[in-house]
Amino acid sequence: MIPIVAVLTVVTLTLGLGTAGLRYARTTSNFFVASRSVHPAWNAFAVCGEAMSAASYLGIPALIMVFGPDMLWPVAGWTVGFLMLSLFFAAPMRRFGSYTIPEFIEGRLDSPGLRTVVAIMVIVASWFFFLAQLKGAGVVVRSLLGTPYWVGVVAVGMLVALNLSAGGMRGITFVQGFQFFFIFLGILVPFVVIATIWQRGDIAPIISDKTPTFTEDTTVEYPNDTTIVVGEQQVVSGSGTIDGAPISQAMLIEVGQHRISAGTEVRWTAGSLVPHQAGLEPLTGIAWAQPLGDKDLAGGHPTYFSIASFIANAFGIASLPHIVVRFYTNPTGRAARRTNLYVLALIAPYYAMLPLFAAVGRVIRPGELSNGATDAITVLVGGELVGGLGGELLTAVVTAGAVAAFLSTSSGLLIAMAGAVSHDVMSAGIPQFRWAVWGGAIISMSAGLLVEQIDISVLISWSTSIAASSIGPLLLLGIWWPGLTSRGALAAALTGGSLSTGAVLVALFGLVDGGWPLAIFTIPAAWTVPMAFAVAVGVSHWDSHKVADIGYKFALLHVPEVEPQPELS
Repeated sequence: MIPIVAVLTVVTLTLGLGTAGLRYARTTSNFFVASRSVHPAWNAFAVCGEAMSAASYLGIPALIMVFGPDMLWPVAGWTVGFLMLSLFFAAPMRRFGSYTIPEFIEGRLDSPGLRTVVAIMVIVASWFFFLAQLKGAGVVVRSLLGTPYWVGVVAVGMLVALNLSAGGMRGITFVQGFQFFFIFLGILVPFVVIATIWQRGDIAPIISDKTPTFTEDTTVEYPNDTTIVVGEQQVVSGSGTIDGAPISQAMLIEVGQHRISAGTEVRWTAGSLVPHQAGLEPLTGIAWAQPLGDKDLAGGHPTYFSIASFIANAFGIASLPHIVVRFYTNPTGRAARRTNLYVLALIAPYYAMLPLFAAVGRVIRPGELSNGATDAITVLVGGELVGGLGGELLTAVVTAGAVAAFLSTSSGLLIAMAGAVSHDVMSAGIPQFRWAVWGGAIISMSAGLLVEQIDISVLISWSTSIAASSIGPLLLLGIWWPGLTSRGALAAALTGGSLSTGAVLVALFGLVDGGWPLAIFTIPAAWTVPMAFAVAVGVSHWDSHKVADIGYKFALLHVPEVEPQPELS
């Protein structure tokens, strides 16, 4: 009951703070940018609340557990993305005075039509990121309460929609800043405990020449229909069906692929090899720990994966609407840049702690490699190590952090999507924004039920690839290159957006299954981002319709504001 109480505490405080913002949500400025009055430190907490999403809290440890340190490249990309925000984006965009990214693009390039195109890209990129948060909610709630996957998806979608429609950006800023502390403590506390146990030598070696094995008799639950690959003949027991046959007290399983039905529980014997999900490579500890090694990653192209994921996440984080819009809430451009410096100081140690959960989880919870539940490893590993009351308390802390993570990020994503629909597409006000919030939540919850089998970080990579390919070039060139024209920006947005979205859909529907096609369609940013930049520069160079008043607009972007001086007595 202790983890359940912790989760209910987070949810109750979230609802209380969110609805408390209702009294502030009376003007457009309050609703969309919190009246541009948020202090840099508190805004940094809110940004971290959004950035420390289910993708990092759950997804990165899950991917490291399966593929090894190659999965640190997305983390490096996110960190560089925040550095890019600080150096190139945060202060100029705050000085320009827009409410949303599409509004900034229209004002910079004098193109109402381009505003609609960019709004569509904002919605698509944010939507995939939102689905990842809903997937995290379904996984965590199921592992905590044993409920069906859809319960967590629907509960979080409804909670976030209720909070947003009540308090807007002002209320959500309070909520996200508060949730940051739960998220950070949810990683810090179990990290200290796990690291202490590891340093004492109480955990088996992580890097060895063996593939994962069960150190004791272990019962693994398979919540979904799953195909596993068994590496050695084994005798198992349990309940449910394997290959359509009910499991007996002592059922012999031969080497090869086997189909396990949803709801089946299999008891594997101590010392036996851990089966892997079909499509995953059974790596030894040494092969797992070797970066850029001979792994079946991205169709057997780990170097391409590293480059592509770095580009996608660096440009994607710097372009994702729910991150960028937070800097509109600062009072000045200088305050926006200061906010991002605080973010870098807070988020770097958080990212540095995540790999330990994956490495230790691979040793003490290897069963997740066979049932596809690696997304829950962050929540499971601390309680598995400690056990008893201490284990429950540790699970409560990390679960509360996980709930805060997907609630906080979901709030930012839904406000970005609803703002694009109501403010940029419909040119409407607060009532229409509230309708857009509920419409976006209902559509996303419905889609969230369909992505249960897709890794959280895969959904994130699709989102960042689309944002990096369609929005990133427009922001970077729009802020720093006077020569960008509306036609060049439109060509870049359509080229990068359509190619990256098309590639993501090809991967989503399983139209590629290996080799280079799988690599280039799963993470297309390595080729779609350079192509979008090239198209923007090329078309703008040959376009005779240049942007008017470019000197004034660049002064607005880059000339620092005059800070108010205290009056002399």
